[in-house]
Amino acid sequence: MAYTVTATMATEIQKVAGAYPIDMYMINASLTGYDPYYYVNLNQDVYGWKIDTSGDIVSSTVTYNAANIQREAIHSNISGEISGLNISVPNVDRTIEALIQNSNYLRGCEVHILTTFAQNLPSSNPGEEFGEHEDYRSVFHEKFYIDSVTSNEEVVTFTCKSKFDIKSVVVPGRTFSRECQWVFKDSNCGYSGAATSCDYSLEQCEKRNNVERFGGFPSIPRKGFYI
Repeated sequence: MAYTVTATMATEIQKVAGAYPIDMYMINASLTGYDPYYYVNLNQDVYGWKIDTSGDIVSSTVTYNAANIQREAIHSNISGEISGLNISVPNVDRTIEALIQNSNYLRGCEVHILTTFAQNLPSSNPGEEFGEHEDYRSVFHEKFYIDSVTSNEEVVTFTCKSKFDIKSVVVPGRTFSRECQWVFKDSNCGYSGAATSCDYSLEQCEKRNNVERFGGFPSIPRKGFYI
């Protein structure tokens, strides 16, 4: 028995098929000019937003090439410092390898990351027309700079950081963590006693009668949760 795909059914299919997040990447391989490479973490090419020479999203579209790109989560250490973001791109066909070899390993080049749901892609997306959703063109835009690159036969990994981090400025200025975030004996810490080191715990502040200057949030649960 054959089923007729009505307009209503097509709309419902779009709601289901388009309700998953997509990470899209643009690497500008030029430090002083504009040499964009577009990739998407999908098993097929899609049309997506074009990023112009100023790093802004424009209304015209461009093809994002399918690639099994892996993006690691951003972690912070005990001092509250934010580590780099690692992005891994398959290197099987050596396309990425050739790019980094010819461009000084892309050190300092821009990486734009666009995160959206499939249903919010521009309506010129081939196949299913995801772009009819009420949140059409909704996208989260992040910008990083390539700090270092490692490669092997299987993958090229870019370590990316914010522009301020490359300039030795810690961003963000403060994060939420259980441990104290102040530099030991700086003006925020305020401790001026004989101790020469600190483990940044509340217990240390209590022993040194400096609890009122503690720069952490000890009530944060030790186990996280996901939404």
